Amino acid sequence: LIEVASFLMPLITSFAPLSNSRPRIRPSSSSGSILRQAAHGTNNLIIDNTSDITKRQLWNDTMLCMNRQEEESSSSQLLPNGFTTIDEHTVTQKEEATTTSELPRHIAFICDGNSRWSKRQFLPKSMGHAAGADRVVNLIKALQQYQPPITGGNDNDNGIQYCTLYAFSTENWARSPQEINTIFQLMERIAIQYRSHESITSGKVQIDLLGNLEDERIPLGAKRELLRLQKESREACRRRKEQLLFGNNHSHDTNTTYHNVLTICLAINYGARADILQAAQKLAQAIASGEISPTDISTMNESEISKRLCTAHIPDPDLIVRTSGETRLSNFLLWDAAYAELYFTELLWPEFDEVALEEALVWYGKRKRRFGGRNNNE
Repeated sequence: LIEVASFLMPLITSFAPLSNSRPRIRPSSSSGSILRQAAHGTNNLIIDNTSDITKRQLWNDTMLCMNRQEEESSSSQLLPNGFTTIDEHTVTQKEEATTTSELPRHIAFICDGNSRWSKRQFLPKSMGHAAGADRVVNLIKALQQYQPPITGGNDNDNGIQYCTLYAFSTENWARSPQEINTIFQLMERIAIQYRSHESITSGKVQIDLLGNLEDERIPLGAKRELLRLQKESREACRRRKEQLLFGNNHSHDTNTTYHNVLTICLAINYGARADILQAAQKLAQAIASGEISPTDISTMNESEISKRLCTAHIPDPDLIVRTSGETRLSNFLLWDAAYAELYFTELLWPEFDEVALEEALVWYGKRKRRFGGRNNNE
């Protein structure tokens, strides 16, 4: 069985899934592989907490194949931004995306399909989650290309400033304890590693956590490291803002807006219905305590709910992307998504690369957003 696995694994991982018919772009290996980093020193995490020798051999063969793929990638001709396959479709799409008249200020992702990806590759589910985490890191790097300029007059400058990732929903607790444990172990390891990433230490990326992290079911290690990542990223962003405000020829120029920080919101143990419910409970408490007069209830507007949501500090999403071919929101940002553009793709989350992102942004740029009204010439 070990010999068969050794023979088949390079063949399995060297071919794209049959459902993926369009040309694909493979990211260069320069950014490193979270899949490998997550497994470093913790093989039992990736092979589902078992010492079975066959699965361990399968893991070793997979790593060997990944090394071969990265060697091929590094030896091929590089395009700008780290693409390793020259494709006329890719270059055209990138030009369209970067020159489009409209980019979403807030883009959100339902990161679906990790388990199905691993099943297609004949790999354990845990490796699908690891590949999905690797895709998140690469996505953050790609999104930074679409940020607005360092300085601007207001927050409406064209460019991506917020990204929300649906990492773990309140419904995901229905999965097996083994899979849940693997997901949170992976989150903990990624949080530890990403704290030292240049994007975090330089104050270019800020991490915000959404959802109920007070849930006792969340492992303490994962909670601790995620909160630490959030804290350190905020401190780095604050230092960078102060440096821009009071240094580099901008001394005491408090009228200048600095908003080229990319805020990454991780929705962990998040459910939109639960968020709306807790906002309603806070509103009821405010009325009961006398903070809000009962006579004002009839004149209330929706902002009384909005400002009590855990998403109150970020703008509503302009574009929501869901991978894996499913066409539903699955309890994600239900209140906030009232006027979001919804983009669905057949690609599984580990397959959603820079090209797929560009295609989504080009599609969004062609949408006409009226918010219930009409333009004067319509």
